[in-house]
Amino acid sequence: MTTWVMALAERNRSDVPNYAEDVSPLTARAAVLVDDFADLFAIFKGWREHFGGDITTYAMPFEDGEDPAAKWTEWGPTYRLDHIPGGWIQVSPDIDAEPKGRPLTTPTLDQHTAPAVEGA
Repeated sequence: MTTWVMALAERNRSDVPNYAEDVSPLTARAAVLVDDFADLFAIFKGWREHFGGDITTYAMPFEDGEDPAAKWTEWGPTYRLDHIPGGWIQVSPDIDAEPKGRPLTTPTLDQHTAPAVEGA
């Protein structure tokens, strides 16, 4: 079963208004585990009311048996949720994050499946 973890990000750079540092769920000011991605929206709204201002959170899925904090540290959160004017929540993939993972195996090129180059 897939479960979701979400943590409140820290907006600690006033010179870059959209900057929000993803913080481990273990050390964030607020963090939550939910069974359904849709549940994150109600919690986001509650955090917005509690913490005030424009907030950003990061979220990621994990499977039963996985340690969400360890996966967060190794792979980084998958989604960023931002409050935008009008009470909307913008959900976007966290494409600005540095990849924290590593390949399962070293890629190899099989000589028999490599494309042939003629005239070389």
